[in-house]
Amino acid sequence: MLPVPAVIMTALRLLIADDHAAMRRSIRTLLESRAGWTVCGEAADGEDAVEQTSRLRPDVALLDYEMPKLNGLEAARRIHECAPAVQVLILTIHDFEGLHDEARRAGAGGVVVKSDAGDSLLRTIETLAIRLAGAFLRGRRHIAAFFHSPRERYRVLAPFIADGIARGEKAVHLIDPPDRDSHVRRLQEAGVDVAAAETRHQLELLSWDETYLRDGRFDQAAMAAMVDEILGTAAADGYPRTRGVAYMEWALGDQPGVKDLVVYEARLNDVLAEHGDVVICAYDLMKFPGHLILDVLRAHPAVIVGGALRENPFYTPPAAMIAELRERGIRGH
Repeated sequence: MLPVPAVIMTALRLLIADDHAAMRRSIRTLLESRAGWTVCGEAADGEDAVEQTSRLRPDVALLDYEMPKLNGLEAARRIHECAPAVQVLILTIHDFEGLHDEARRAGAGGVVVKSDAGDSLLRTIETLAIRLAGAFLRGRRHIAAFFHSPRERYRVLAPFIADGIARGEKAVHLIDPPDRDSHVRRLQEAGVDVAAAETRHQLELLSWDETYLRDGRFDQAAMAAMVDEILGTAAADGYPRTRGVAYMEWALGDQPGVKDLVVYEARLNDVLAEHGDVVICAYDLMKFPGHLILDVLRAHPAVIVGGALRENPFYTPPAAMIAELRERGIRGH
C-alpha cells in the first residue's frame, strides 16, 4: 500500500519587511485576521528580509519599497534569485509611474499602496497564493500526483489548471496524443476556453513523442534540459508562472531509456529549484507497479494522495536518491 504522508499543507505563511515597527504590527494584525494565514517572520531592512526569506521560505514576502540597506526592489531581485518560489509584493506610500513595471522586472508579483491596504492587500495576496488539492502550495513545486482514475485526476487538477489560465499564467501539458480530445473536453468542462488559450500560446498541449520519447527513446538529461528551456522561455515571454502537468504512462513502455524515470524525477528537483513554477507528474496507481510508485514518491518534495496535497516526509534529496539508484544498478546517462 502507498504510504500516506500525514502533514497537509494548509496555512499560508507570510513575511513582512518594513522599517517602521508600527506598520509591521498593523500589517501583521490584518494578515492574521484571515483564518489559515500566519506571519512567520518580520524584517526591518532589506538585507534582513532577504536573509529571512531565504531561511524561512514563506509563501509571500511583503517588502516596503523604502527600506534601509536594500530597498524593496533590490530585495525582491535577490529573493527571486535565492528563493524563486516565494511570491513578492511591494508596499509603497506613494505609487508612481513605472513602479509596477520595475516591480515586475524585479520578480515581484504586484504593488500595493499602503493607504489602500486592508481588503485590497488581502485580495492581492490571494491572487498570488496557489491553491491545489485543498491546500496552499509552497516551497519546491515538484509534485507527484497519484490517482486511481481519470475522474479523480481531473477533479483535482482541472480547477488548478483553470485557475492558472484565468490568472494569465502559462500552461504546458505533456499528454499521450490519443488522450488529447478527452483532455480538451475535461478542460472545457472546467471553464477553460482551450481554443483561445492555444491560439495565444498560453496553453501548449505537447505529445510524449515530441518530449519524453523524442527519437523513440527517453533521454533523461535531454528531457531535463527541455523542461528548463520551456520554463525559461515562458518567463522570458512575460508569463508570471508556468503550471506544468505531465501524464507519466509513457514510462510503462519498452522504449530505450525508460528505466531512467526515477533518476530523471530526482534530477528534475535541481532544475526546478531555479524556477518559481509548478510541475505536477501524474501517475495512475492502477497501471504502475508498487515498487516504482514508492521510488517515484521519494523523488518528489510534495505529493497528492487521496485527493489531498501533502508535504512528503519520504522525500530523498537528488544526490542521495541518485547515489542509491546507482547502487541498485539504475545509473541513468
